[in-house]
Amino acid sequence: MTVVVVALHGMPGGELGAHDWWMNQRLDILLHAVLFGVWGMTALIALRKGGASARFSRNAWPVTVIFGLLFGLSMEWAQSVVFPGRGGDFVDLVADFLGLCGAGFGFRALYLEWPVGKRTL
Repeated sequence: MTVVVVALHGMPGGELGAHDWWMNQRLDILLHAVLFGVWGMTALIALRKGGASARFSRNAWPVTVIFGLLFGLSMEWAQSVVFPGRGGDFVDLVADFLGLCGAGFGFRALYLEWPVGKRTL
């Protein structure tokens, strides 16, 4: 999923096929939220259901959000510096965050448990 997100961030912005800037902006925000929602869901499933270490498994949602935001920030930086014809945008990072948060609620809906385990004292 990470490779898909990187590849789509590298795609030139004009390839979205939108006819005006308003549609282009809304489509871009929607794509960011959906991509990071799917990315977050795969991370949560891997951490909670895949036998990850107890620390990461218990804290799957915060770990996913932190690493997802670092990943999103690096993609926005890469759009500004590495990928031609692209530019970084704070609104995209907000959409990434919303997608990551939505992944936690999606995990809850699918597995009937929050992606944060019980803490033992």
